[in-house]
Amino acid sequence: MGAGDDRRGEPHPQDVRGFRHGRVPRAVRAQQILDCAEALFVEHGLEGVSVEDICRAAEVSRPVFYDHFGSRTGAYLACVRRIRQEFQEALLGLMHGTESADLSTVFRIAGEAFFTLIEQAPCRWAMLYPAMGMSGESNDQMDSLREETVQTIVLLIRTRLPEISTTDAVVAAQMISGGGEQLGRWWLRHGDRATRDEVIDAYQRYATAALLGM
Repeated sequence: MGAGDDRRGEPHPQDVRGFRHGRVPRAVRAQQILDCAEALFVEHGLEGVSVEDICRAAEVSRPVFYDHFGSRTGAYLACVRRIRQEFQEALLGLMHGTESADLSTVFRIAGEAFFTLIEQAPCRWAMLYPAMGMSGESNDQMDSLREETVQTIVLLIRTRLPEISTTDAVVAAQMISGGGEQLGRWWLRHGDRATRDEVIDAYQRYATAALLGM
């Protein structure tokens, strides 16, 4: 096989056969491209994937790709945004009906949601962490996506501790989110050193202690 034949193991694009060529709805096409891009980023990382790789996997032209995402980094950010939204939706779903639960239980649920998803799809969730090659506006956008997660945690804290100040809630949420991210990064590399339940137990204890000790 020659160099020009390297298909890089990319996924087959999402089935769009129900639509005529040139008549695929924009939202459907965007998801198709995003699915293919994410699979490539998970396998090769941001720097290991080119726009041409994504276009070939999704079977679209470069103008179509650029019209949807603007750049390779734009597609990567869209993948990260989708993953974070899925986590936040899963977290809020698990929290539904627990308004009277104590904070220790809240952190247990949050830990289980986060680390279960890491366990189920470690390479995919590794994309939540900073990627090499990002700077300037792209790095700012990554920070904004993290901040959305922090604000979700702030909401969960203030629902259960309405007397807490806004500053204290934000500081606690930043510590909980940042600590969870660092712990998740460590567990992705050293999962053989601790089980999921051991990591969740520790996360629950320290997150609760950090907040209630304020």
